Amino acid sequence: MKGENEKYTFEDLLEIVAKLRAPGGCPWDMEQTHESLKRNIIEEGYELIEALDSGDGAKIADESGDLLLQIVFHADIGKADGEYDISDVTDAVCRKLIRRHPHVFGDVKVKDSEEVLENWDAIKRGERGQANIREELQGVSHYLPSLMRAEKIQKKAIKHGYMFNEIDSVCESVKNILRLLKSGMDEDTAKLYIGRLLFEMASISRSLKVDPELALNEYTDKFTDEIED
Repeated sequence: MKGENEKYTFEDLLEIVAKLRAPGGCPWDMEQTHESLKRNIIEEGYELIEALDSGDGAKIADESGDLLLQIVFHADIGKADGEYDISDVTDAVCRKLIRRHPHVFGDVKVKDSEEVLENWDAIKRGERGQANIREELQGVSHYLPSLMRAEKIQKKAIKHGYMFNEIDSVCESVKNILRLLKSGMDEDTAKLYIGRLLFEMASISRSLKVDPELALNEYTDKFTDEIED
């Protein structure tokens, strides 16, 4: 154990996790798998976002540590299973950063951050073997929150020249969808129309430069705060 004024290092974290999962360590930690810990990554990620919004440095550091622990924990599981270890994680991300920043680590010239992002996307498509816009859009993770995924896909489509309706047209589309839903339909058709409705709302949010995921969370907070006991 270190003194109050001493700081633990990344190497210390690796050793602590390894000890927790080694024979004679913590029974719970020893039982965990990639599958059992998946939800933790999501929860810790959102808790870090909450800390970032608070502006509290100590809280941000604390929640960042919780998220880092998930990466280290999975790496220790991967090492035990002979899949990969933490050095593979750091090697992969370092190589990716170097590869996707040729204007820093190579001889590519860029004029601004917009061109940096264009190059990043092009390099990423090449890495994934994506030959067209459909393959790029299909490459957006299905595990993202639905509104976030819709917004990300819309932004990528726009970069390829796809034109979404202006806000007035979107509002008219929303009215038509609501009218159809009110008329009654089977569950599968209703699901399709509700999906279209949410996609249109994501489009409105994007055009107003509002994050739909955060907007919904903030309104949900407002709703719960206003509920009477």
